[in-house]
Amino acid sequence: MPSVKITLINTMDVQGGAARAAHRLHKGLCAIGAESTYFVRDRRLEDPTVRQFIPDPKEVAVAYRKERKADLKAAYDRYLDKRDPNIEQFSQERVDGDENFFVQCPPADVINLHWVAGFLDYPLFFSPERTQSPIVWTLHDMNPFTGGCHYGLGCEKYSKQCGACPLLGSNQDNDLTRHIFESKQRIFDAWPSHMLHVVTPSRWLRDTSLSSTLFSKFESTCIPNSIETDIFQPADKIQARAHLGLPVDARIVLFMSHQVGLARKGFRELVHALSLMPDTDNLILLGIGDKADVPVSAPFRIIQIKYVSGDDQVALIYNAADVTAVPSQQDNLPNTMVESLSCGTPVVGFNVGGIPDLVKDGETGFLAPRGNIGALSAAFVEAFADTERLLRFGMQGRALIEAVCAPDVQAKAYMHLYEKVIGSAKIKNVRR
Repeated sequence: MPSVKITLINTMDVQGGAARAAHRLHKGLCAIGAESTYFVRDRRLEDPTVRQFIPDPKEVAVAYRKERKADLKAAYDRYLDKRDPNIEQFSQERVDGDENFFVQCPPADVINLHWVAGFLDYPLFFSPERTQSPIVWTLHDMNPFTGGCHYGLGCEKYSKQCGACPLLGSNQDNDLTRHIFESKQRIFDAWPSHMLHVVTPSRWLRDTSLSSTLFSKFESTCIPNSIETDIFQPADKIQARAHLGLPVDARIVLFMSHQVGLARKGFRELVHALSLMPDTDNLILLGIGDKADVPVSAPFRIIQIKYVSGDDQVALIYNAADVTAVPSQQDNLPNTMVESLSCGTPVVGFNVGGIPDLVKDGETGFLAPRGNIGALSAAFVEAFADTERLLRFGMQGRALIEAVCAPDVQAKAYMHLYEKVIGSAKIKNVRR
């Protein structure tokens, strides 16, 4: 097949887990010689292969976007006093955008959507007049097939039609989530199944998307996210701790999240579980990420750091830890898990979402049933009980990452899928 032009679309270029995952794929594609362009709304990188969307500067366009943004905000703010405080994000299917999106979007043989909340306007994008190329949509959470939430946190109304949303605190069937869901349903019911292929980094998200009303008709493939295995690689633990000023003989648990205080990520449950350990002497919990100043008390030392600069420094922190904690209540394929295992540091967490895809209990880490604080505490006790076993788990975790998450492994899997999707679309479009 001749050279394939690929356009990856994400709201941000590198800010947040989904953006980093999308950018890693883009770099992996470029590294194997693919013609990939990364199209984003918000840009931090100085990279000619990353293109930033520029909104129409004309006065009438600016006024339209301002009015549209106010309308979307008002629709959500109706639930301001009722919505669950644990609803981390809510994204509608409309955005305050304009036609410049389609003028500036790089031409492509295949479009690979990623995390596009706040950037992609569903009714405009999913129209044959504007989008003729087949689409691969890499999901990073549940939002594309829900009525607005990014994680259902136990609610499964997305599987039917949403409405009376518990996260919005709504008891009305005909609420905002129902309107968004029905809008998406009209769009995806009309969109040809051969023109959209769903990719999920985890088996959990694949199964969840297939159980939804909106995405059940589309084919799906599971391809794990990649990681820079040459950066996130094992290093001497003693030297890493010395460089960071951490005690050589401490037992160190690492927790890293874009927002440490995000309820879904389970930082408070982690502190509780560690507090239940029979011996917390010489135990240190490192909490690293934005909004890291989460008020907690515990019978051990907690170090909370808001910002770490550079992947080399982040990799050093993984290597300084004995284990990385991933106590998420619901998650796809957390970057922290992949990064930690790539550095040879085992993971301890709950058996939820995509975590068991890579954390093999008793092989690359330790898992506890979701929400079982006592079992999570016992998992940490077991982890620290045998140093040699922990080192062996770390090596096994590294080997697994090299096999399934190396950049070239992911890039080749996507190229194979792109070619398949393009070929299928050509055949079926000719027959129509």
